Amino acid sequence: MLLKKEKPEFEIRPLYSIREELELIKEFCWQPKLAAGKIYTEEEIDAVEQRLNYKLPQPLRELYLVLGDYACEKKDTYFCCPEELHWSGQYLLVEAMERTRRGCGIYRKDPYASVYSWERNGVNIYGEVQDEKPKSEVIRKSARDQYFSKQCFYWDIVIIQHVLDKVMRDWWELHQTRMTEELSPFYIGCSLPRKLDELRKVRQRMEEWLVPISSKAELLRVEMSGKNAGPENYVVYAYTNPEKTLLVLSFSAQQKYGLITKEPVPYSFAERVEEKTGMLFWSWNGQGRKRMEEKEKEMRAAGLFKR
Repeated sequence: MLLKKEKPEFEIRPLYSIREELELIKEFCWQPKLAAGKIYTEEEIDAVEQRLNYKLPQPLRELYLVLGDYACEKKDTYFCCPEELHWSGQYLLVEAMERTRRGCGIYRKDPYASVYSWERNGVNIYGEVQDEKPKSEVIRKSARDQYFSKQCFYWDIVIIQHVLDKVMRDWWELHQTRMTEELSPFYIGCSLPRKLDELRKVRQRMEEWLVPISSKAELLRVEMSGKNAGPENYVVYAYTNPEKTLLVLSFSAQQKYGLITKEPVPYSFAERVEEKTGMLFWSWNGQGRKRMEEKEKEMRAAGLFKR
């Protein structure tokens, strides 16, 4: 009996170009890391494709051309460098993770060139590569398509959201090296309400001034789950202002936003953002923290952290 071929549970679209979005994000990356890395040329990516005998998805090419190996730092979830890309049978590992055997990549026979997931052979449970090379780097019968979710299916969405997560991690871990008692380049937002109607109001107020970093809404929307959740219940991954001088970036499983600026700014700057968006921010140098704690206490008393 022939098995019925699986199809995605949504209408297929062509992959978006994400070059414009990556160019904007690049301005807010941790610049010392970016400067220490390598940016790839069109000719170098062409050579990789010739070696693989395969045309890489456009968003993946653009990742290497705009950000180079910035997203390839072997920490947390990371992309393979172009020179590391190679086939193991019909599978091409593109993205791997620390502390796990899970990997993501491309299945050569997939007509959609979408994101596949599998368990990696030749690495231990911590994601560390072992000395002995296996015959196949993909554990048998572990490869799975991602046809159930647009967020897991399309390389443009996966890459944009992965890069934004890395930008947030870098600023979270390193921003204090550029912080003083009066200035900070990174401010942490008050927790978002969990009640869907209140969360929607927060988003609408933010969008009176802020704009999503992409006009392609699908790249940035994270739909909320829950009994009464509908298509209008979502969080936008990242915003900028009309002048594109700041980045307001979702983190902590979409429960908070962080405010990133290209240079350290005083708390009065965060207060001006608050006036325009209703979002309250605080800094690790202590500024705004008491106000944030009082605000979250009020929200908790009002039941806004309950679904």
